[in-house]
Amino acid sequence: MIDYSKQESEIFNVPFGRLNIDEHFDEWEKLKAEVAASPCKYIRVKIQNPKGPQLDQLFSLAPKVHLLEILRVYRSEDLLVTPFENAHSDLIIEKIDDSNKDILGQFILDTYDDVPFGNYTPAHIQALFPADKQLNGIIEYFKANYAGQHKDKVAYLYFNENKKPLGCVVSDFFDDGKGDSGAYSYYVGVARDERNKGIQYKVVNFIKFFVTARGYRYLDGSTRLTNLFSARTMEKNGCKCIRYDWIYLLEK
Repeated sequence: MIDYSKQESEIFNVPFGRLNIDEHFDEWEKLKAEVAASPCKYIRVKIQNPKGPQLDQLFSLAPKVHLLEILRVYRSEDLLVTPFENAHSDLIIEKIDDSNKDILGQFILDTYDDVPFGNYTPAHIQALFPADKQLNGIIEYFKANYAGQHKDKVAYLYFNENKKPLGCVVSDFFDDGKGDSGAYSYYVGVARDERNKGIQYKVVNFIKFFVTARGYRYLDGSTRLTNLFSARTMEKNGCKCIRYDWIYLLEK
């Protein structure tokens, strides 16, 4: 259940793991044993729609458990049956590959506003895991995995007619084989001096096109609880909040 994060372990020089818990999870005793046996000193946990009993179980997994962030998770209507507009025709779009992945990395560095781990990250955790190292880890992960290395991981840059970078998106495709298929966007960025001009709406609108071009149904994505601007953008694009993901850090 726990995935060892080689990249983060090397960046932070400490064994680091990741764990996803869905809202129907019930193997807590097995997980408790796995956490105890894991070499990971820190484990980032994403838990869906937790309630009191699940949080009690989560807090019992390690001596210290820190809340990092709460995410709103959005999903579009079925894009294969719901008409949608082309609102991005004025943008020049480039898919990320080896030739432009460094431009993507610099664009993310220039546009990322939040604490990467989460905006609720306690001060002593930020001291152990500095924000610049957190962001560098994200950027290097995107460059290593979203530049054509994997068919289900894609990223795009958006330019104006003068080739100025305006926005970007980094997304995973998903398909469970039972009609639940689409793309989940991990990062949507807009140049600082281009904000409040509708660029984010256009970037999200374009995701609908590369999702349906693959024959998939849904645009999924998340926004931080306090990011009301991004939440409104998702809602303007016809997406509805389907759950909340709570992000914690286990400190053994």
